[in-house]
Formats: sequence, C-alpha cells, structure tokens
Amino acid sequence: MIFSKIESYEDIVKKLDKKEDKIAIISCNTCARTCGNGGINKLNELGFRLIREGYNVTDEAVVLYACSEPILRESKLNIDDANTIIVLSCSAGWSCFTRNYPDKKVLMVTEDIGLVISDTDREIFKVVMPYKGHESELGKEYRTYTGEPLASKKIKLRCVA
Repeated sequence: MIFSKIESYEDIVKKLDKKEDKIAIISCNTCARTCGNGGINKLNELGFRLIREGYNVTDEAVVLYACSEPILRESKLNIDDANTIIVLSCSAGWSCFTRNYPDKKVLMVTEDIGLVISDTDREIFKVVMPYKGHESELGKEYRTYTGEPLASKKIKLRCVA
C-alpha cells in the first residue's frame, strides 16, 4: 500500500481559480482512505469547505481504486460539467486521471511518502519502504483512516534475507 500525505487546505486552494474552476473531487477508497487522505470522510471535508468558501464544486465521487484504469472506466463518473479534478489519492491515482481526462486540469494534492504494511485489527500502519526524500519516515507508525502519528511502536517486523 502507498502512503501519501495530503497538502494543507491553503496549498490546495492556491491551485484553484474561484471564478473559472468547476471542480470535481474524486477520492480513492483504498490506500488514500487507509492513510487518512481519501475516502468519503476526506472528500466531504474538502468539498464542504470549498463550497462554504465559494468554490464551484460540481461533482464528488469515491472510486474503489483511483489507480486502476478498468475500475475508473467501469465507475462511469459523471464529471462532464467539471473542468478541474482534485484527486485525493497517491500519484498512481493522479496519473490514471491525467491519462483518462486529458482535457481537464487534474490536481495532485498529495505527496507520496512510501510503502506501508497495515495491521487492520489494531488499525495502524507502518512505513517499511520510504521513498527518496522521506527516509526519516522508516519505521514510523500511524493510525489507520486518520494518518495520525503514533508515539510508540506496535507492529514488530522481522526481516530475513
């Protein structure tokens, strides 16, 4: 699973034009939801805030895997009224949307941190393979669905070469 962190709301709105952008918000319901930057909760949080502040949000949808071309095609998104898509996913999901909607502005609003393992029983995930520039994340653990950092280690790893 890919762990990504969402940009601040202030950084997201810097990429938007309040007068020109007709915004669709699409959220991944797998990795991004697990890491706290996707799923219905994050979609609603961002959508409601944008609408309250006068942005034109035309559509919102949650897709199972934003990175899957077949799932994206099968989802039959009705985002024709939008000229801008905010994708709440990792870079793989963002890339999938840029390929499938080349006529729209597709915003990347997350940063990939690395690969994680997850303990669904304890609702935590651990960074096991950080990407370049995020090496300090190695071994850090977070609360599932919120991305809240944990102070103590809960998942024990034993690697055998």
